[in-house]
Amino acid sequence: MVDENLTLVALGTDLTSLGLNLNASENLHETFVSPFVNNSASRTPEYNLPRCYYISPPALKTVFFQKFCDMTLFYIFYHFLTRPSDAPHLELRTSLVKYAYQELVSRGWHHQQEGNLWLKRAETNNQVMYFDLNSMELRPFVPGQTGTGSSSPATGGGGGGG
Repeated sequence: MVDENLTLVALGTDLTSLGLNLNASENLHETFVSPFVNNSASRTPEYNLPRCYYISPPALKTVFFQKFCDMTLFYIFYHFLTRPSDAPHLELRTSLVKYAYQELVSRGWHHQQEGNLWLKRAETNNQVMYFDLNSMELRPFVPGQTGTGSSSPATGGGGGGG
């Protein structure tokens, strides 16, 4: 071919001319960075982390949870309660669930361990509402429909703590 650029695109480049040793026993990606860099790759990337990465995040405070709506608190409660156990974050997950639980209780919600339901009596019509985890919405509580049977607050039972 006459045009060098067209030849380069069609046939490619001899990789040994770029400094790549095709007969090397180690992995090629460990010694070859780029055709645009003349030196070989170092095993440690050359970068500096910003100082803000070394600062510890502020402590989690229950005051933050007072700003969340009920739906957000339910999400935090169920999401972090049902996550698989990962040891590095176990303490954080436990704290998030505990704080969400405490805030929901302070807002008048009652957690019923049997059935894992959150129940609350509506202030306007005195109807018992529950949080439906599957649809992520509040629904009127009908005894027997949510799988709690006769232990529901609407039938005289209690939704106890924790």
